[in-house]
Amino acid sequence: MTPIIPIYKLTLRSILRERVALSMLALLALVLLLLPQGLQTDGTVEGALRMHIRYSLGFSSVLLAGMTLWVSCASIAGDLTSKRLQMVLTKPVGRISLWWGKWLAVVTLVAILALLCGGVTLLRIHRMVQQAELTDFQRERVYTQQVTARRPVDAEVEDLTPQAEEMLHSQREAGALPEDVSDDEIRANILRFLIFSRHAASANESVSWTFPLPRPLGSGEPLQIAYQFDGSSMGLSKVPGRWVLESPDHPGLFEQLIEQTPHGEHVISLEVPPEMAGVSELKLTFSNLSEDGDRVFFKPDRGVRLYLEGGAFSPNLLRAILLIIGLLSILAAIGVSAGSVFSLPVACYATSVILLLQAFSGVVEEVLEQGPDPEDSEITWMSKAVQEIQLGVFRGVLVILKPLQVESPLGRVTRGVQISSTEVAGSVFFRFTPIVLVISAAGIFCFSKREVGGAV
Repeated sequence: MTPIIPIYKLTLRSILRERVALSMLALLALVLLLLPQGLQTDGTVEGALRMHIRYSLGFSSVLLAGMTLWVSCASIAGDLTSKRLQMVLTKPVGRISLWWGKWLAVVTLVAILALLCGGVTLLRIHRMVQQAELTDFQRERVYTQQVTARRPVDAEVEDLTPQAEEMLHSQREAGALPEDVSDDEIRANILRFLIFSRHAASANESVSWTFPLPRPLGSGEPLQIAYQFDGSSMGLSKVPGRWVLESPDHPGLFEQLIEQTPHGEHVISLEVPPEMAGVSELKLTFSNLSEDGDRVFFKPDRGVRLYLEGGAFSPNLLRAILLIIGLLSILAAIGVSAGSVFSLPVACYATSVILLLQAFSGVVEEVLEQGPDPEDSEITWMSKAVQEIQLGVFRGVLVILKPLQVESPLGRVTRGVQISSTEVAGSVFFRFTPIVLVISAAGIFCFSKREVGGAV
C-alpha cells in the first residue's frame, strides 16, 4: 500500500482529534442557520434569496478559507513542532508521499464541509420559495431569473484602438495635449472615454449591440434581455426608451417600450418567434426617448446581455461549490508548502499575505493602470526609481495571481447565471491542477532541504 494512504488517514485523524473540524462545523451551523435571520432585505423574495445565497455561502467560504489556512500550515509545521513528524520520517516514508497525504487530507475535509454548506443552502432556498406567498407570475420570475441557470451571451467586443490612435494623433497635431504626458497614458484615457461613450445614447439617439449566438435559436425558446444602467452617472429620474431585437434577415422582430429607474438589473423575457428560429446572430438596439436631453449610460462591462435557457439551479450550485473547493485546494497547497519551509506562525502569515493579495488584486490592477503621477514635478530620480520597482513588483504579483482569478462563482449563482461543466473541467485540469503541481514541487523540494532533526 502506498504510504500516501496511511499519512492521509493519520492527518485526518489528527485534525478530528484536535476538534478543528467539529469547531468549524459549529461555526458553519451558526452562519447557515442564524445569519439569514439577521439579514435585512428589500422586502422581496428575490432580494431575500440573493442575500441568503451571497452572505450565507460567502461567510461560509471565508470560514473555510481560514480553516484551510490554519490546518494546511499546521499539517507539517505543527507536526515538526510537536516532534510527531520526526517519528514518521524514521520509517520508509518519502517526502513526496508525506506532502500529498497531508494535502489530500486537508482538501477532503474542506470538500466535505463545502458540500455540506451547499446542501443546506439549497434546501433553504427551495423552502423559502415554497413558503413565500407568490403569484404565478412572481413564482415564474423567480424560477426563470434567479433559481435557475441561464446561459449568458455577451455582445461582440468592438476594437476601439484605431479610433483612439486617430484621436490621439489629431489632438497632438492640434497642440491640444500637454507635452509632459506620455502617449500611453493619453491613449488609455481616450480608450476609456470611447468605451464609455460606446455604451451611451443621448436624447433621440440609439445604441446597438451585436450578439453572436452559441447555437441557432429554436421557435418558442425562452430568451431574456438583461441590462444594467450606469446609475451613478444618471441620477434618479426614470429612463424612457425602446428596445428592438432583430436579426440580419428579419428587422424589428421584437419591440418593447420601457420607463424605469436606472438602478439594478432589468430583465425582459420573451419567447423566440417562429421568424427568428434558426438565427445565429442577433442585434439589440436601445433608443433613448428622453425629450429633455438626458443621456443614458449602460455599464460597459457586461451591462447588456442576452440569456438563453441553460439548466437547473441545483447542478449550477454544485458547480459553483466545486470551483470554490478548487480555489481552496490551491490555498491548502500553499499552506502545506509554507509549513514545509517555515514555522507555524510564519507559514500562516505568509499564506495569509498571498490570500490578501488575491482578495485585493483589483486594487493592484488599479494601481498599475494609474501608474505614477505625471503632474508631480517634485519627484526625484530616486523616488521615480522606487516607484518603478514597486510597479514591477505589482506586475509580478498579478502574473502569479492571474491563474487564481476566476469570475465569482457565488455572484453568478446568485444572479442565476450558468456555470458550465466545461468551465469547471477546464479550471480543474488546466488551471487548478498545474498550480497545485508547481506548488507541491516547490514545497517538496524545500522540505527535502530542511533539517528536521532526529527522532525523539
